[in-house]
Amino acid sequence: MKHTCPHCGKKSFSPLMKARCGGMSSAGKPCPECGVRCVNGKVSLAVNSILRLAAFVMIIITYFIHEPGNYMQIFLFGAVPLIAAFVLGFLFDMFFGKLIEAIKRQ
Repeated sequence: MKHTCPHCGKKSFSPLMKARCGGMSSAGKPCPECGVRCVNGKVSLAVNSILRLAAFVMIIITYFIHEPGNYMQIFLFGAVPLIAAFVLGFLFDMFFGKLIEAIKRQ
């Protein structure tokens, strides 16, 4: 399943290439066909922001609720949500959303 380049309209991005294009604040990756740099759009930005905010809230809740000596609970409710947020965001970028032309110059 290939994704369409917003500039030339050809299906030239594999899911892994699309996920590695980065967000709107990155320089993006060039299209293999036309060479124009592309990034993931606003939907990707919103989804990644919500996922990371949820992970941050879980970390804050963990900090205040769990007792200091219980490191396994702190790890499970602190580090795992953060890792899950990054992985889910990467998977979302691979399969959903649209690519847009990069605004940022390299």
